[in-house]
Amino acid sequence: MVALFENPTGFAPTPHDVGLTRLAAERRRGLVDPAQAAPVDRGRGARVASRPRHGVARRALSGSAAALIGEARRDGAGAIVEVWGPAATPDSEAETALAITAAWAGLCDDAAGFAEACAASPVTRRLYHEIGDVVLGRLPSVGEALGRAVIAQLVQGVEAARSTAQLVARAGTPAPDGLRCWPAPAQVRAQPPHALRRCGISLAGAKALHAAAIEDPRLQRALRAGWDDLEARLCALPGVGPWTAAETRLSLGDPDAVSVGDYHLASVVGTALTGEQRRREEWTDTEMLALLEPFAGQRGRVVRLCELAAARRLVPRPRRIAPRARLSAHRYW
Repeated sequence: MVALFENPTGFAPTPHDVGLTRLAAERRRGLVDPAQAAPVDRGRGARVASRPRHGVARRALSGSAAALIGEARRDGAGAIVEVWGPAATPDSEAETALAITAAWAGLCDDAAGFAEACAASPVTRRLYHEIGDVVLGRLPSVGEALGRAVIAQLVQGVEAARSTAQLVARAGTPAPDGLRCWPAPAQVRAQPPHALRRCGISLAGAKALHAAAIEDPRLQRALRAGWDDLEARLCALPGVGPWTAAETRLSLGDPDAVSVGDYHLASVVGTALTGEQRRREEWTDTEMLALLEPFAGQRGRVVRLCELAAARRLVPRPRRIAPRARLSAHRYW
């Protein structure tokens, strides 16, 4: 157990969480802003992770005694990572949760080689100068990364966020601060397909989630073996293809993962790197992969750099020729 501060100023337990104790804390040096790097849930409904205030990122973590809270926040020239939970939590578990929180907040990401890769093109060189390093936060488990990717298949982002919130509310363990833990494999297996359909998840997606829950030990071993092994194991699951596998790898910190088959990605990357204004359907994955070839090893970061640049209007954005599609009229939402 690490105790660095006598008077912690970070996570403040609510009146409903008065039994919480700060179990571990650590200060890390660096320029990473955890609140920006950590992937959090957006929209309404149940959440696994959130940004409760400026500069702070917080998520729920499973624990043997009870659910834990991991928090990361910017502090001067570095960041502070803390874990809160019941005092009965074993020290080893608290230290593991501390490491998971730091990785989730992007504090363990190694962007070495990204600046050199961006130097291969005048466009990426300029974008790197304006945006800086692209930091990848890492989700704690293959199950969560794959589950989020499966839910996002063939739907809009708003729908994916809604279905994620429904699944977490239905199957996740309650945690302090109003958060909920991502459902463990056993909790996912306990949900019948019709219950997952009530969360707005397709039948194919429900089958993929069940298969992933059953194969979770093998997926964890494949992750330790390397990205190629994980890709092969993921694509062997029903309902999981190259797009879902790439999204999963990127969420787990693979800097070279590229999502082939994405509805928008080829047009975003192509427009950013070439400046050509075309209709979305005129861009192909083959063209995108050819443009990304000089950045091998860092292609996932370059894709994220293009997305950030488009969001900040530092590069031309793809032409939009139609209104946003109507959301699914799912009766259970």
